[in-house]
Amino acid sequence: MTAGLDLKTLLACLFFGNLFTVLLILAYRPSYPKEKTTPLFLTAKILQLAILQLLLLQGIHDIPFVLPSLILLSVAAGTAEILALLKKLEADSERMKQRYYTLAGISAIGLLILYLMHSDVPRLIAVSALTGAILLLYPAYLLSWKVRKTPLQEITGMLYGVAILALLSKASSLFYLPPAGSIAAVWLQSFYYAGIYLLMFLGTAGFMLLSREQSYAELERVATYDELTGVLNRRAFVLRAQPLIAAAAKEMTPFSFMLLDVDHFKQVNDTYGHDTGDRVLQDFARRIERQLGSGDLFGRFGGEEFAVLLHRSDEEDGERIAERLRCSVLGATVEGMPLSYTVSIGLITILSGERVPLGTLYKLSDNALYEAKQRGRNCVVRSDSYKGKVPEAGFLTK
Repeated sequence: MTAGLDLKTLLACLFFGNLFTVLLILAYRPSYPKEKTTPLFLTAKILQLAILQLLLLQGIHDIPFVLPSLILLSVAAGTAEILALLKKLEADSERMKQRYYTLAGISAIGLLILYLMHSDVPRLIAVSALTGAILLLYPAYLLSWKVRKTPLQEITGMLYGVAILALLSKASSLFYLPPAGSIAAVWLQSFYYAGIYLLMFLGTAGFMLLSREQSYAELERVATYDELTGVLNRRAFVLRAQPLIAAAAKEMTPFSFMLLDVDHFKQVNDTYGHDTGDRVLQDFARRIERQLGSGDLFGRFGGEEFAVLLHRSDEEDGERIAERLRCSVLGATVEGMPLSYTVSIGLITILSGERVPLGTLYKLSDNALYEAKQRGRNCVVRSDSYKGKVPEAGFLTK
């Protein structure tokens, strides 16, 4: 009687939890019309509501075709929820979706055949638990080891692992069934119920938290990277450069700062249009980024002007890398366009125990860049050594 009461309580909790989730999704759905994961997740929750409603109705199990319907609904709901999770993790390739469709179809057909051959409810539940564990293996693997790791993803992956073990504990009754009322039977049943409740939690709160984490990551990306070129924007570049400059002054290690400006960019826009100009900037950013090391900073300061900070780079290294950057775009053409472009570079190298303001570096490199333009463009000009000059005001907002 206790087990039955516990099961009814569990089913009621699952039902109201899913109901509130569906209502919240429907309430907030109009605010995010382009979000593609939510409809699939909402479908899974609605199917689960139908399953729980059937399970809660007294005497419904004796009606013909109810049990097979529950089997089909369970497989469909579980598959939809897992596919929604895979889409959230950006792992829903066409090949993977086809595999899940095939696995879900085979599972549904196998469970129906088992039902028709021998309508043994405990055995069907055990096989269904085994099926659920198999379907959950890949998402748990992705969250625990494969995808970019965050603490939330690792915790979610571990919890899915616990849920899989709970399902497998139920599936173990296919091979070993402890005596009814024994401690082993009670613990296995309790572990299974806890696993089902945990799956409900992961399917709602876990999914929502992953969605929120993804939203924050997207906001951080927008605040950090230039939308057109994908490199650091001006503000992010400044924030990351300042501690590197301070560390270089403290350790008395050299570093180089340079400004890069695409030559005759206004003519490109006027002649070929701004869409072509955008493609030139994207091509330029990709070519420059390929030439830099992982410890170097590269960002767009606005328009066709970019900046590079070479950590631990002396004068010789700075000139060599600057020349390499210039050559990397020399004669570069944009795909499908009969145009090429070049770049002018202003460079300064610092070796000082004094912390040089980034505004000063910008001003000196800008002067060198202007001289490079005066010399006919497509060249590298080094600035004079730093002599404690005052930075120009308005550097961050120029």
